[in-house]
Amino acid sequence: MLKWIGGCLVLVVVLLAAGSWFAMRTMRESLEPDGSARVTIAAPPQRIYASLSDGDSIRTWMAAGNTITTWRHGPLAVGDSIRVELSRRLGPQRPMIWRISELVPNRLVAMELMAQATGRVMGIRRDSLVAVGDSTMVVSTVVSKILPDTTRSATAEVAGDMMLSMFRLQAKLELQGLKGRIEGASSKKTSR
Repeated sequence: MLKWIGGCLVLVVVLLAAGSWFAMRTMRESLEPDGSARVTIAAPPQRIYASLSDGDSIRTWMAAGNTITTWRHGPLAVGDSIRVELSRRLGPQRPMIWRISELVPNRLVAMELMAQATGRVMGIRRDSLVAVGDSTMVVSTVVSKILPDTTRSATAEVAGDMMLSMFRLQAKLELQGLKGRIEGASSKKTSR
């Protein structure tokens, strides 16, 4: 009986590991080889920048399904924060705090993910805008600022790598939401 239970437990662990590996591989394949997310939006850089750097606009496209809070209406400034409270369905979790670290009009919006307890920078997201004809390519790069620890286990390293991949995929999903919002709004205007 114990051999049967042990065999089932091993099978469950192997299936979870294989599923995690497949999910991580699928996430990485949806991104560029360098890990960046790229989305081309049919609008000029000024329109994209206005949506990326506006506190009111961010609530409409960032982290869909979660609660987004900004303390400033209208254009954001360096030092402003964006609070992302994850859906209650996931259980109680600490909100994520993104702090605006750099704004270059019509070219760049950079944010830092702050650890609430320590105020330490955990990651950086840079959304760069590149004009491509009458459209704009937005390149989102997310990097981890957690220093590698030589004493970390392989499991901790895989978990950290998976977390970084999820943040990168989230950036891509958010940019696709922004694309839908902007292109949907512009197609409604032209159909009138």
